[in-house]
Amino acid sequence: MLKLLPILFMAALNTVNVNIFEIEGIFSSGHINAIERYIEDNSKGEENFFIVQYNASDVNLNSIDDLHNILNNMDAPKAIWVGPNKREVDLSLLRNFDFVGLSPGTIITNNEGPGLFETICDTNTCTNNDVLITAEEGIYKDYLIVGSMGAFVENIGSQEIPSRIRQISLSFDLSSEEINQIRFIKPSLFERFYIAISNPVFTYLFFALGFALIGLELFAIGPGLMAFNGALLIAFSSMTFQEYNFNYIGLLIFLVSFLMFIKVLSRGFFGPLGVTALIVMHSSSLIMFSDYLLRINHFLLFGSSSIIAFFYFIAIPTVIRSRLTTDTSAMSSLVNSKVILVELINNNQALVRLNGKKIVVDRIENNSYTIKNEYKLVEEDGKLII
Repeated sequence: MLKLLPILFMAALNTVNVNIFEIEGIFSSGHINAIERYIEDNSKGEENFFIVQYNASDVNLNSIDDLHNILNNMDAPKAIWVGPNKREVDLSLLRNFDFVGLSPGTIITNNEGPGLFETICDTNTCTNNDVLITAEEGIYKDYLIVGSMGAFVENIGSQEIPSRIRQISLSFDLSSEEINQIRFIKPSLFERFYIAISNPVFTYLFFALGFALIGLELFAIGPGLMAFNGALLIAFSSMTFQEYNFNYIGLLIFLVSFLMFIKVLSRGFFGPLGVTALIVMHSSSLIMFSDYLLRINHFLLFGSSSIIAFFYFIAIPTVIRSRLTTDTSAMSSLVNSKVILVELINNNQALVRLNGKKIVVDRIENNSYTIKNEYKLVEEDGKLII
């Protein structure tokens, strides 16, 4: 009987708006910024029901602390549902939510033991400090097990489930007109881009590819578009360095590998130095992410190094050869043309006139030339000489 007394004094709140915010990808400051913006734009307090759909593949624990600070200052009812994928969630993330929903197959991790849910091991599978949600769907003490967001929201409104952290419950019917709006909140385009490149594999791939594009620009000189795109990739990928404890010693080693690749490209062939450059580049990635706050998939990291190596070993040389072939083809069309010598520029070059246009060609240093005389263009080692 005494256990029912708190329920008798519980306030039943009527909800007008249901706002659902999905956390997917890497839970990072990109999501935190979007949630803070939502709080600033919605100050109606208890009329709003804020729900987090947690579907993150990984999380920075600092972002969990930031989320708790936001939730502590939020008066509106707040809930979290972990799903629909079978994700791993840290128990501390669930601490400040009024209502908690878990999809079957969810894994709850905590180094300090279950704590918040004292009876969760009675109906689910617990191993060490991990809890695997294996119970049937239903309403349990302090949490719900449901397979969809719709079922989670419907149960909270229709069953008047008490909050875990305060004396309130919600009463509403999703099918009635008492709910004015069900809104799915999304981070901005830039925040979504930041969340996407927060994946360490993408961070490394974009960063290394940016340098590769700059290297391509050095050997296949054009309008600078490749170098500009490379600089953008480097700038965007480096935005996440500070948040996830990037090791800058690895960056210095990466720059050494980049210079080695430039040396290899200048030599025109790939030997032991090219293989060494690849090994140094991949070693630098391991050092870059040695203290990273996110889990690293080393198989995908090696795959990224292989992609960059393909770019250096095949793509860049192909572009260089095509450029040289184009230039040589253009010169070949002038072979055997007759020109008038205009000026001797230095010991190796001369200025000649061809069909009314002046061009610079090479000349043989020890030969004697006479200004205004006619000479024939010949090709030697890819160069036009008179």
